[in-house]
Amino acid sequence: MNPEQENVIGIVGGMGPQAGLALYDKIIRHTKAVRDQQHLSVVMMSFSKHIVDRTEFLQGDTYTNPAFSIAVVIKKLEHAGAEIVGIPCNTSHSSPILDVIYRELDRMDCRVRLVNMPVETCHFIQANHKSVRRIGVMTTNGTYKTGLYKNLLLDLGYDVVIPDLIFQNEVIHRMIYDPVFGIKSKPDSISLEVKILLEKALTFFKKRNADAIILGCTELSLILPGMMVNDMLVIDSTDVLAKALIREATKREQFPRAQSLKNIKS
Repeated sequence: MNPEQENVIGIVGGMGPQAGLALYDKIIRHTKAVRDQQHLSVVMMSFSKHIVDRTEFLQGDTYTNPAFSIAVVIKKLEHAGAEIVGIPCNTSHSSPILDVIYRELDRMDCRVRLVNMPVETCHFIQANHKSVRRIGVMTTNGTYKTGLYKNLLLDLGYDVVIPDLIFQNEVIHRMIYDPVFGIKSKPDSISLEVKILLEKALTFFKKRNADAIILGCTELSLILPGMMVNDMLVIDSTDVLAKALIREATKREQFPRAQSLKNIKS
């Protein structure tokens, strides 16, 4: 390995399976390289069946916290050489899950650094889109319930557009989780039903004068990449995470131990 090699990136895959692949693809696309050897070193592990659904846990449908399995995967990534890790699942960054991940990493003396996907996404808007003041959020029901993005954005002084619970459940969450046509159930194609629900969601935010929309679920990133839609800026959290991992991986300094990660917000 080149002595000036960046820190190895680890990806916790499987939430859902395509989300990890999408993150890796974006890391490749955003890396400034003209030959194979200039690309960053990446380790990805996907253990989908071992990680309980994050929204089911946050809604109380299961008492098994997915944090324990996620922490085990992160430790495996460390053993494989990863020094900085991204979790391409916004819902897993909700406090009831993320706090336990940190605790478990501390207990296992894991020395990797985690990059916080939602925090990076909100800071990305703040740093790069100064004119944006009113932001809509599209997430799973789990992230919706914890108010993860809402609280981050309010702390930064933004106006936040959040759907009512019925619209959230029947339109946005259904796009992701519907067992017949949802994104998770159709990994090889985007169904007509999802496209119809997506148009309803975009219209909802447009009518409420949102300047931007955050795709706060990695499945949504698969169907609506970051761009302008209906004069609204679309912020892809997966894309932001990829750029943040590249930024952190190319830093020369060593990262702090996991026990110090509780104080790191990006």
